Amino acid sequence: MGNRYYTPDEVNRLIPELERIIAYLRRLDAEIQEKDWRLRQRKVEARRRDDKVDTYTFLQEEAELDFLRILSQVQCDRIRELGGELKGGYLVDFPALIDGQEVLLCWRPGEPVVSWYHGVHEGMMNRKPLPEPWDSPQASPEADRSAEPEE
Repeated sequence: MGNRYYTPDEVNRLIPELERIIAYLRRLDAEIQEKDWRLRQRKVEARRRDDKVDTYTFLQEEAELDFLRILSQVQCDRIRELGGELKGGYLVDFPALIDGQEVLLCWRPGEPVVSWYHGVHEGMMNRKPLPEPWDSPQASPEADRSAEPEE
């Protein structure tokens, strides 16, 4: 893990943007799945009819899918720029320190605040509630500030 750690308050300030990004990602993912399914069906039908199929036959559909995938990757990159790591189920983890141990603050879309964490080598199934009160210090002055979230 890097040397930039987040507090729950820092992550909480990012939640509105994370919600927007993930809502957009969900729409993109649904559109990609739909277009990909339709394209595969068109290819199967073309082969069934013995139509001539070459590089250009489905070029527009392939290009549209590539563009949607690029848009999706840009959103994933934005989450990384904010300091998070996108996981399956659209969960986002942020590195933090609890009692001197590196952990991941674990936020799921729809949760109004980050209130869970898990170990670095654990997943969502091992989420534990954040200790109360939160007493982990903010990132140390020598921590990499270039990765700070944009305000």
